[in-house]
Amino acid sequence: MPPRATERLLDGGSTAEPGPSAGENLIERILATHSTDPIAPGNLVTVEVDRVYVQDGNSPTIARLWEKHGLGAVHDPSRVAFVVDHSVLPPNVAIADRLAEARRFAHSLGVDFLSDGQGVSHLVALEKGWFRPGSIVVGSDSHTCLGGAVQALALGMGATDVAAIMATNRTWLRVPETVVLEVTGTPHRLTTAKDVLLHVLRSVPMDTWLYRAVEWCGEWPEGLSDDEAATVASMGVEMGAKCVFLPPRPTPLGAALSPTGRGDAVATVHLDVSGLTPLVALPHLPGNVATLDEVAGTRVGQVFVGTCTNGHTEDIAAAAEFLRARRVHPDVMTVVTPASRAVEKRSAESGALEALREAGVITTPPGCGACVGVQGPVPASGLPVLTTMNRNFKGRMGNPAAPIYLASPIVAAATALLGRIPTLAELEELT
Repeated sequence: MPPRATERLLDGGSTAEPGPSAGENLIERILATHSTDPIAPGNLVTVEVDRVYVQDGNSPTIARLWEKHGLGAVHDPSRVAFVVDHSVLPPNVAIADRLAEARRFAHSLGVDFLSDGQGVSHLVALEKGWFRPGSIVVGSDSHTCLGGAVQALALGMGATDVAAIMATNRTWLRVPETVVLEVTGTPHRLTTAKDVLLHVLRSVPMDTWLYRAVEWCGEWPEGLSDDEAATVASMGVEMGAKCVFLPPRPTPLGAALSPTGRGDAVATVHLDVSGLTPLVALPHLPGNVATLDEVAGTRVGQVFVGTCTNGHTEDIAAAAEFLRARRVHPDVMTVVTPASRAVEKRSAESGALEALREAGVITTPPGCGACVGVQGPVPASGLPVLTTMNRNFKGRMGNPAAPIYLASPIVAAATALLGRIPTLAELEELT
């Protein structure tokens, strides 16, 4: 039985209510500390940026823009870093040359160049404290929104904007409206943060969030672990949001920002996740979501656990615990990629990586891994993939002929074991 809020939304009703008209919300409070312009939804403002980072996939474009416009020196090299994450192990000459070019470019600017499998740029940013409550951070990747896990205004931008920020330490944006997402209730014991995010995607029209700041609140998000908060925040871009903010939590990265009291939010969306069971996103959209029982029995040729969304310590531990003393299906290539070197270290020390290897899982160096299809393993034609990634667009993993399903690490581990997507009853029995 789906949660009540889902029923109302899918029946054409709405749980959205007009928000209060007075008060200052989180996005406006952050922008006001970084700009001298009048801050109000719809205004164009110029802001100072606290940090900017570049991933290897678009560093050549930024280098060409830098040369074309004669940008010269970086405004503040201490605030800029390059991170190799998309192609940690170059699979061909073109990508190897691209990484070498990125290294030369970073060195010429006098900025940090983080390679050697340090991890996905967003996890590196989180671990190194680049994301801080109330800070503004820009990354050259759409999943920079992960920084909202610690209440940073974290924005993914394109190469031109990033180059301009590197040169000036400033950027402009239109102040977004705010929508409050209140999530309450206790889901099924095997339901994860990934499942709740998929539930949001299937239940609420994207235009509810489009170019808006989303403030999560309620008993469910307030109870999330740090890893779970990062999972939720990383998929803000799949919601269509400009940025997302998880509830304040104890953090060594700086004082958390107090809740806004729903300030001048344009709407509040209520979602009750009581009894919500694990979900799966079907090809070829993250919002094309079904229950386990609706897709149970679908055979797969590959399972992949990792990425900035579900490559955290808790995710790897969950998959390892499920597969401990078991063997993955012989027809399923199962790959686990830690999202960062710190995650890899913790997973090794806990015995999780060894448990996975003994179960027949391939573990790889930290990074984006198979997510974008430039490094591998690339799936075979006609063989479905079940993965913990954030996107399942056609061809996302490098082969348009391999359909991609999205799920939690627990469902991924069960699928690897059985060679097919399990029913809910099977999942419960296996755990």
